Amino acid sequence: MQKLIGFNIKRNKKLLVSDIIKFYEVRGYELIDADVRGMTFKRGSIWGNMTSLNPTKWRTTVNIEIIKKERLDYNIYANYKFTTSGFFRTRVEDHYYNEELNAFSKAIENFQLDTEFIETILDKTNKSNFQLLTNSLLLGVPTAILIILAINSFTNSTLPTLIASAITAIAIVVVYVIFVQLRGKA
Repeated sequence: MQKLIGFNIKRNKKLLVSDIIKFYEVRGYELIDADVRGMTFKRGSIWGNMTSLNPTKWRTTVNIEIIKKERLDYNIYANYKFTTSGFFRTRVEDHYYNEELNAFSKAIENFQLDTEFIETILDKTNKSNFQLLTNSLLLGVPTAILIILAINSFTNSTLPTLIASAITAIAIVVVYVIFVQLRGKA
């Protein structure tokens, strides 16, 4: 998923760059590239996407572009590339990402950073993802068992373990997708 935020600020460029770097380092990002036009930050990893329900562990890349309009007047553009926990993003994850963008804007424009509010949203996102995963397992596994039993009874033989495992995985993913879609409409 990709999100873009842009705003104008009147400030000394050295202080601006310093504030941007401080903001992202406090949020757990690492500066991986910088040049005259901007900088790139990275947080998390692909492994974090697969093993964690916490969005701060998921791979996120931020490209910052600083464009000079006139003396002490700059346009700032932040292009976020978020990787979500699954194939679809939930409304709670989307809210977290929007607040991450808003936090950057407020921190740079107004020197405000409400870390407690962001942490509250992060906790809510973690709990929502855990609940979604738990519900998917609780409904997906019995659904898969019913499908496997039905196939076994129609074929008068037992499915190989690999095929039964694939059916179970597919059932869990389908239930996950259904829950994400239902949460998006709620």
